[in-house]
Amino acid sequence: MKKQYPNIILISGTGSNVGKTTLSCRIIEKFVHLGIVAVKITPHWHPQPDNISVLLREDNLLIIREKNLNSRKDSSRMLRSGAKRVYYVQNIHDKGLLRAFPSIMKELGSDQPMIIESAALGQFIRPAVHFHITRLFATTHKLQNTSIPVDHLISFDGEAFDFDLNRIRWENNAWVLDTHEKKPPHEKSL
Repeated sequence: MKKQYPNIILISGTGSNVGKTTLSCRIIEKFVHLGIVAVKITPHWHPQPDNISVLLREDNLLIIREKNLNSRKDSSRMLRSGAKRVYYVQNIHDKGLLRAFPSIMKELGSDQPMIIESAALGQFIRPAVHFHITRLFATTHKLQNTSIPVDHLISFDGEAFDFDLNRIRWENNAWVLDTHEKKPPHEKSL
């Protein structure tokens, strides 16, 4: 049975450039006062500059703490959006997450509000909520690892999501998702 992490929002998608990081950044901006920690996990290996802050380096696994506000990387975007701390994980094999995730959690604890962008991590943990994003009018779609439970399928048109972020709350060290869209209260007639 997977361990429950009520402090984590997991975000995955049907591929690259579908809006995963955009959604992460919008949630970070909305809850910047909480000091959210963001994690970007990718199965693709990219060269890294020499001046990175390495948390863990193994053959097919690299965890860095993002400190560069000026790059075009998704992890830098998360930092610019107001995340208190951002980790970038390059992981060739999904099982490497069994080493990466505990390393990050050891530094943070389980009551820190977190957003993790990963298609694979849901194999090993149960987040408070798992959003899976699809991009409208995209030419390719794939449901990454269909054995991972998804709580909400969200569409993105390049600017807006079909999901109301006001449904998300942080309460008692846990993310809470209201089951229905919030509607403005009716105005009283004069």
